Amino acid sequence: MLLIQRSLRFLSLPTLLLALGSTARAQSGSALNAVEDAAIRTTIKDLSNQWSTAYLKNDTAILERIWAADFIYVEPSGHRFTKAEGIESLKNAGGRHTVSESSSIDVRVYGGGTVAVDIGDYKEAGTDKDGKAFDRRSRFTNVWVLKGGSWKCVSGHASTIPQQPL
Repeated sequence: MLLIQRSLRFLSLPTLLLALGSTARAQSGSALNAVEDAAIRTTIKDLSNQWSTAYLKNDTAILERIWAADFIYVEPSGHRFTKAEGIESLKNAGGRHTVSESSSIDVRVYGGGTVAVDIGDYKEAGTDKDGKAFDRRSRFTNVWVLKGGSWKCVSGHASTIPQQPL
């Protein structure tokens, strides 16, 4: 038994070193250069702006294209929705956006350029299906994954930014 424990201890150390070495090589080998990193950041910012355009133009085709099949979003109220539910909601909203814009978008790139997280501000205004005006601001965080050569948003969350007193 003592011999087995000693053998396992020696096997574990080389295995651990091999695993750590492989991880370090994979991370260093997949490091992005500044141009690649900037290109991904620009792409993610553009996709976030397209998302805003989808609501302004009531264009569900944009959301079909940029949301992953397993997309989940959490609204400021805590309500969760899937890709299908979000698209159906936009189709049946009945209201009209006069403003839908993202700004102050900060993008971070991870996983050798296969994952990106964007954080930004969103402003929307318009009228709901009952004709009642709305004017809302939120801060969002979205997670994007490079799938099959295209960036897809897999998850997002928004928090309400309170209106500033005048």
